[in-house]
Amino acid sequence: MGESFKPSAEQAEQQSEISITEVPYRKVAKEAMMSWNGASEEEATAAIESQSYDDLEGQCWATGSMESGIKGILKYLQEQGIDTSDINPDDLHSDVFGPKEATETVAQTGALAALGEKIKGVENPEALVVDTLSTIHDDWSRGNAKKFFQREKKHQHMPIELIGWKEAKADLLFLKPILEGAGVEVSDEQLQLSYYDRVKAFQDAHNAHTTEEIASAIQGGAEFYPALEGQTEITDFMATPEGAATVAQQIAENGIGGDTGYQAYLAVKAEQGGE
Repeated sequence: MGESFKPSAEQAEQQSEISITEVPYRKVAKEAMMSWNGASEEEATAAIESQSYDDLEGQCWATGSMESGIKGILKYLQEQGIDTSDINPDDLHSDVFGPKEATETVAQTGALAALGEKIKGVENPEALVVDTLSTIHDDWSRGNAKKFFQREKKHQHMPIELIGWKEAKADLLFLKPILEGAGVEVSDEQLQLSYYDRVKAFQDAHNAHTTEEIASAIQGGAEFYPALEGQTEITDFMATPEGAATVAQQIAENGIGGDTGYQAYLAVKAEQGGE
């Protein structure tokens, strides 16, 4: 990395203390406890106001996906030729995750605000968000191989383009508070359209439109989906016609094949002559 980010006078004002409840990690923890653990809003708010990072992490396990989110944003910016070397990674981590204890002072370094300015310079911020969701999903697939044979939802271990928007957008839980902390707003409608644009490009590139075509593509294993690299039990299963057909059928029913929004999107594209 290069030198640490030096904020402008305007950005320096953003380094004032913020409420513990405004720390992106604690926002995620609150939503996770309400969504997954059955906590009421009052209970979840009390938890993030009083509990340590370690205590919260033991309940929401959000760190890994949030770190993937940061990685994904930086990766996309760099791929677009945007220099991120002036953003100190430790400062960025501090801004996103906050202090270990709820009683500690919460001060932003300005790194997250600087990241936000770079995101705002991207031509298509929705594409950045969808690409970052893909990074989060890929890392989840790599780290949760054992779940493939433990659950029926095997299609969740496929590329983000095949799991459908409902499943793909679930990881916004981990990403949106980071974007909000960076001062970045994105349209939910435009996000969905950007996802569908990505799906169509993926299906065209892999000739994977029908259930049969998807089953054939799946048999490519890690060559088809690099996140499966080294997961030989999974790739061996999908290399068989029966295994590939099982996953492809799940995609057809519960993944992108069952995504009515995508079917509507394709219908509009067809009316427009495939533009």
